[in-house]
Amino acid sequence: MRRGHIERNILFLCEDNACLSQIAEATAKHLAPPRTRIFSAGVKPSTIPPHVIQAMQELGISMSGQKSKSLAEVPIQDIDLVVSFGDAHKKCENLPGRVTVENWPVPDDFKGEKTGTAELSTIRGERDEIDKRVFALFLDHWRNNA
Repeated sequence: MRRGHIERNILFLCEDNACLSQIAEATAKHLAPPRTRIFSAGVKPSTIPPHVIQAMQELGISMSGQKSKSLAEVPIQDIDLVVSFGDAHKKCENLPGRVTVENWPVPDDFKGEKTGTAELSTIRGERDEIDKRVFALFLDHWRNNA
């Protein structure tokens, strides 16, 4: 079986599903290989600030249709990889035992400023770091299936 035919389900998980995991979801959906499903969720879902949407639009990536979600809204038993920002994965008791957890230590400098008053430059820095990490996550697939 060719590698390209394997379905992969990735969950980006953070505390509030408002900034980092939303950026990762949008970026991953933009770059994902075929047969890869992308989800994001938060331990305590919040609201996506307008500055996050604006920062993604600067890269030509739409976040339309994305909303802050809880784990209950994700097909958790189908997830193969959980990318956790901070220690969010440690606060989830229902992650399947077979799931691989990868922790991305991206500082959430936007934390505590979810009211839309945070500077766009802060969000851009986080966005750019996540963009690099998502690209690296999928690079192996594209390299082997070119």
